[in-house]
Amino acid sequence: MAGADTGQFASSMDDLINSFLDSDQYDESQKKVLRTALQHEGKIPYADYHTAWESYRQCLADKGYTKPPQNLTNGIYFAPAYYSGEGLTETQSRKLGEDIDVCRTARVAAIDLTYRTQLGNPEFYGNPQVALVDCLHRKNLVPQNYTLNQYRKEYDSYMNDTSGGMPEDWFSFDFNDGAVLSCLAANKSPLIQPRLEIWKPLR
Repeated sequence: MAGADTGQFASSMDDLINSFLDSDQYDESQKKVLRTALQHEGKIPYADYHTAWESYRQCLADKGYTKPPQNLTNGIYFAPAYYSGEGLTETQSRKLGEDIDVCRTARVAAIDLTYRTQLGNPEFYGNPQVALVDCLHRKNLVPQNYTLNQYRKEYDSYMNDTSGGMPEDWFSFDFNDGAVLSCLAANKSPLIQPRLEIWKPLR
């Protein structure tokens, strides 16, 4: 794929991991996993990925919230971007957003991006839509002539739908195919949202 949308956020997996190791935002627990990954072509074992997510969920529990749901899609986790603000004051809602950011950055963000990149975006595309269409092509989940523009048209039609239809009604790929779900989840597609359990953070 060529064009203005194909900028990269890293030149290699080593480059990506080293950028995390050079930052003091991430806990030592993440850096230990990343240093090990450098010795194994940037690959992070699922067990380490799972442990980092559990640490993130526990971090929020330690701050007084309920534990977020796991929200696993084909083995790939989603942060609770989708939570119920019911019962939250504006101050509480702002504090929740800050606490999510703190726990996510410290405990899981670097491992999460590295893991999802190795699964669904080996070209390091900065635009998640470009990365998604590339992933669908690499796994032969869409016809070779399926373009980014076609995806965007389908996405716009879905987003403008007022009938309450599900994403699978609008797209050229099969939402019942596990490989499709992996591409969607690895590239943090909002199309996964209807499948997520909404987090209710208050006890």
